[in-house]
Amino acid sequence: MQALRDEGLKLTPQRLLIIDLLAGGENHPSACTLLETAKEKVPKISASTVYYTLNLLKGLGLIKELDFYDRDNRYEPNTADHLNLICLGCGKIEDFQEGVPAAVEAIEERTGFRAHQKRLEYYGYCRDCLGKEG
Repeated sequence: MQALRDEGLKLTPQRLLIIDLLAGGENHPSACTLLETAKEKVPKISASTVYYTLNLLKGLGLIKELDFYDRDNRYEPNTADHLNLICLGCGKIEDFQEGVPAAVEAIEERTGFRAHQKRLEYYGYCRDCLGKEG
């Protein structure tokens, strides 16, 4: 919220709701999921408000957008380096903070390549989906 204030942006009730949903709600929600959940609290909130707010937060570096070719893009407030564990069964995405491979500083020192973003993903099946299969 302070970053928005620092940019001179208003903390509208709709923006605050979306920030709250991202910070404390479902892990890695899609824009559609955020819209549906927000409409439960503010029935007149529009899709354009949700998308605009997500793009604003992404532009300020406060959230990450995970884009996929086979499913809705998802959003996460955790901008620290971590792995995303993506379940091929149910689509759930979990964060894994430990043992993130190759620090960007080490890569730049060895190769001269300067990374501005990174996205680390493992695809497989979560505990719940594995339990369903027996």
